[in-house]
Amino acid sequence: MKREMPFVSNEPDNLHCVQASYMMIAKYFDPVFAIPMEEWSKLTGFEEGKASWASAGLGWFKDHGYKVKHLSQFNYPRFVTEGGKYLIDLCGEEVGNWQIEYSNMPLEIERARQLLSQGIIVQREPLQQDIRQFIDDGYLVRSLVNGRRLNGQSGYFGHALVIFDYDDAGIYMHDPGLPPRANRHVSWDDFEAAWADPNTESKEMDAIKLAA
Repeated sequence: MKREMPFVSNEPDNLHCVQASYMMIAKYFDPVFAIPMEEWSKLTGFEEGKASWASAGLGWFKDHGYKVKHLSQFNYPRFVTEGGKYLIDLCGEEVGNWQIEYSNMPLEIERARQLLSQGIIVQREPLQQDIRQFIDDGYLVRSLVNGRRLNGQSGYFGHALVIFDYDDAGIYMHDPGLPPRANRHVSWDDFEAAWADPNTESKEMDAIKLAA
């Protein structure tokens, strides 16, 4: 493996994988990074009883001198215009209404508008080649997967992790858990199955690095 990556575990509530992933990225590029998890959670959009979107974390990195790209099939312009209606159209009534209930919709719409204005959003399907290229260019990659499928289990649980290297066989990642697993190697096929799981509303990835 080419990189020595700091590792941050998910919190015991198993709801902070996004925050842990973003903290690992921040600690890698800034070894003196010292924001405690409670404060970091607020900065990156965690609200008690709500789902964590990527938007707040992406905005933080952009505002603090990082190069940031978010590749996703999610139609952010439609979301900004239509809000919950777009989520229902995308995910169906059950999942869409869950997203509405467990999201701070006005705030997430405003954050999406800001990301669009900053040029962070790339609306297309992310591919394995994107991971390879971004890693080669010095970025770290945060990805959303079906954590249960990644672990050979049935059902769905949205899960964030950090990819920091790859080889011909697969990817090297820090999986914040639970259970936490540092320096985990997963085959390309197993990763793709969890990444493109049909229960995931939108295949996505973030590419983040500190600007020179």
